[in-house]
Amino acid sequence: MFGWLFRKTKPIEKIPSGYEWIQELFTPRFPTGWFRSCDFRPHFAGFGHNAWIEIEPLKTIEATRLLAFSRFTEMIEFIRPLQQHFGPNDRIEFAVGFPIAIKKHSRRIYRGWIPTIRLKDVQPPDFAIVGGAFAENPEWFEELWD
Repeated sequence: MFGWLFRKTKPIEKIPSGYEWIQELFTPRFPTGWFRSCDFRPHFAGFGHNAWIEIEPLKTIEATRLLAFSRFTEMIEFIRPLQQHFGPNDRIEFAVGFPIAIKKHSRRIYRGWIPTIRLKDVQPPDFAIVGGAFAENPEWFEELWD
């Protein structure tokens, strides 16, 4: 009769309303980053989500570029299984950059966004094929390797 009181629930059943629970999953996996959501109605009929990771520069521009792209794709692979929890009109932006302590301006190295319904289809850096966009900031390395 009281078995339902002691039933173990799956973690997904304990999620709070909204998207705060994704931040709870994201932060331990990416301690130098964050995940945030904002209701963008009426601009578009859903939520805008931002996933951000900060990295430290390595010894060379190319090594830092490779690390940034690796972390960028790690974020996508982490979020991909959560696709069914996003709204049909939501969009998500992924970005990798430096902490403010390292660079105050032009901190972002890579940025890409896609509709969340296309998460399963995206193959970075080809975001355009699924209705999104991807770009490398052309100024990210300035003042770091002079």
